[in-house]
Amino acid sequence: MPVRTLTGAADVVSLCKRLVPPERLRPVGDAVDQGEARSRQESDRDESIAGRYRIVLPATRIGFAAYDGWEQRLEVVEPATLRLEGGAVVLTATEERGLPVRVDAGLAKRILATKAAGRLGLELVFDLPDDAVCGGDRRGRRYALNVEPVEWGWLDGEDVLARGGVAGDRPPVSTVLGAKPAVDVGEPIAGPREARQAVSARRADLDACYAEELGRDPAADGVVVVDLGARVAIAADSTGSTSLTACVERALSSLAGSKAASVPIRFELRAPGSASHAGPAPSPGSGSP
Repeated sequence: MPVRTLTGAADVVSLCKRLVPPERLRPVGDAVDQGEARSRQESDRDESIAGRYRIVLPATRIGFAAYDGWEQRLEVVEPATLRLEGGAVVLTATEERGLPVRVDAGLAKRILATKAAGRLGLELVFDLPDDAVCGGDRRGRRYALNVEPVEWGWLDGEDVLARGGVAGDRPPVSTVLGAKPAVDVGEPIAGPREARQAVSARRADLDACYAEELGRDPAADGVVVVDLGARVAIAADSTGSTSLTACVERALSSLAGSKAASVPIRFELRAPGSASHAGPAPSPGSGSP
């Protein structure tokens, strides 16, 4: 599912306006104009509710609950309440209400120290409930929206300290922490074995794609499956990065017209001192670490 990025309070307010139920509108014009306005609003609302959203916001005012050393669990005081524009716009988590992450005590202290230093940020990916409607005042100066967190990460600048939700199994490492990037081309899921050699021959371009992506997100990792054949296309992706997948397509564009095959490519960050990955890159959703 494509993720739509919200850059701040103004984008959340725009989303809230698209979520207004059509029966609450007060459209102007004649009967035809009013009917068309309500139809557009209903379409916008349905499309908005079906979307998935990403927002990055400062988290220095979020309160943390007591750390659970036995479970190695750090979470915020429930429910997670995220305030933008000084509280004019509020997002409240209705699921995964504490935004828990599994971290050891040392990393938990670093997250808290980053908060105390005024640098802590939160990257949140969320869905909307089926009945999503923004609350607020009648003057339109305050907005409140309930969200369903899907994944989240605590940030120190661009450095991802910890992840939770569906991204909780991704390593809390980044190039800032000394992790080393690696690109592994796996055996084809379908098609001739020669397809792996053809993709591997473009390894330098794939390395460049990963390096460029790490410049944007120092914790980027995942698996991309590329379909070869009449054209080159992305069949599956667990990185969540449209810029990386677009770069991969460009890097492999010269393979258009080759025999049909599906080839997995693992983009991986290896923590300092970790063993090299052995074996082919699995496809997204196959339970790879």
